[in-house]
Amino acid sequence: MIPSEHPAPCASPYAAGRRSGEHAGGCEHRHHDGDPARQEAAERTLRRAAAELAAIADRIRAISERTSATLTDPRMARRAAARPWSAAEAYTALLRAATHPRGLGFAFGGLPARLGGMVGLESLGRHVAVTSLRLRIAAVAVGHPELLTDPGTSRLIDAVTGDRDIATGTIMRAMIAERGASEAMSAVAPIAMEVLAARALLDENPFNDGAGWAIATGRQPDAEPLFGLATRAITRWDRGEGAAAPVAPPPGLAEHGGVLSFLGNVAVLGTDGRVLLQELDNGRYVVHAPGMGFGRPINDSPQDFVGAGRNAMLGDSPYVRALAKAIAAFGVPQGARVALVGHSEGGAAVMNLAQNPAFCARYHVTHVVAVGSPIDFKVCADPATWVASITNQHDIVPALDGVGTGGCFDLHPDWYVVDYTHPSHRFPQCHSIAVYLADLRDLLTDERRAIDTELSAYQGAVVRGQVYRLHDREAR
Repeated sequence: MIPSEHPAPCASPYAAGRRSGEHAGGCEHRHHDGDPARQEAAERTLRRAAAELAAIADRIRAISERTSATLTDPRMARRAAARPWSAAEAYTALLRAATHPRGLGFAFGGLPARLGGMVGLESLGRHVAVTSLRLRIAAVAVGHPELLTDPGTSRLIDAVTGDRDIATGTIMRAMIAERGASEAMSAVAPIAMEVLAARALLDENPFNDGAGWAIATGRQPDAEPLFGLATRAITRWDRGEGAAAPVAPPPGLAEHGGVLSFLGNVAVLGTDGRVLLQELDNGRYVVHAPGMGFGRPINDSPQDFVGAGRNAMLGDSPYVRALAKAIAAFGVPQGARVALVGHSEGGAAVMNLAQNPAFCARYHVTHVVAVGSPIDFKVCADPATWVASITNQHDIVPALDGVGTGGCFDLHPDWYVVDYTHPSHRFPQCHSIAVYLADLRDLLTDERRAIDTELSAYQGAVVRGQVYRLHDREAR
């Protein structure tokens, strides 16, 4: 039985995607040989089994921690002094359960667990969690058979889940040497989170265990899974109260609404720190938030690499604060109906606004559209807010919050999720707003129409617009 605090397993008939919400679309996701209905059934079965094993691993881990705590409890030591013979028998039984390969494995917590992990002592809970991750990889492979037929990815999966560190590094280096970093990353992208979580659970580094457990059990990690660096340590440099200054608009901004128009505006803005506010003729407002800028930060823009990590993993950032100031400066009245549209880091930033109770008390956030964004662990302050998440399964960026294509927990059954595979499979190209825009226009036509139907109230003419350049802090 799955514990009540654990995320529910996927139950949607469209549960082949990263998140199993109302819909998972695809232009290539289901068209290889085989009966689609049987394929969907196989994926559902594998993901449900993975979720159940993850819950079991969680229970085993909790039992291991309680066993370890009992063995080190000072009260038990005092009782042992009073009744040494019976205490010795109890200690022996607990030690056997906590260390025997047919019991919990090496089940100690805290410092002993870290020391045990460094010398390769095995834990039953870890291996059950890794088995769950292998089932998740198998579920992804139903829709992506190339993962198991490709020599590089199949050998990598076996090496990672078989706890062969040297082989893992050798295979990954060989893939990069033969295909280039972009091609190698693209090949692994659909199962990147499962591979990283398995590696974190099985390697000798004790500091990334928590991230591995979080990814395996459907919780938000508070550290990255490769080395175990804490999120707050990585994002501590993303500081500032946020600021927004009006600037001249670039040419080519759309004069009417609709998801293609909104995302087209995001593409026109680029990633140099600009956002767009538009008022429609029916008194509604649309906020356009582009993603991270690559290379050297421009004009102390909060749209940088560190800011992207902060927006993905935390709920507040200079980007979010600057965006709120731009909305206030534009004169959006209290209680106005607002749609938030963002790509990549911008999608995470607008979701952070949508989950901010104070912001949602001032404005009525009716819709959020996030494209290529890591937003799985964010929850809107207003349950009535309609959320669309559009993600490409070969785009690694949406998985930076720890939920990849193989996710088996139904975190947001009320969201409209479009999770698909672009034919090129190339990263970072498949992450670009231009590719997402083209896919919605040419490949995901049913999904686009469904989103536009939901956004029908935002398809009026634009009566006023303003572009703002965001900064980390006010000019001194």
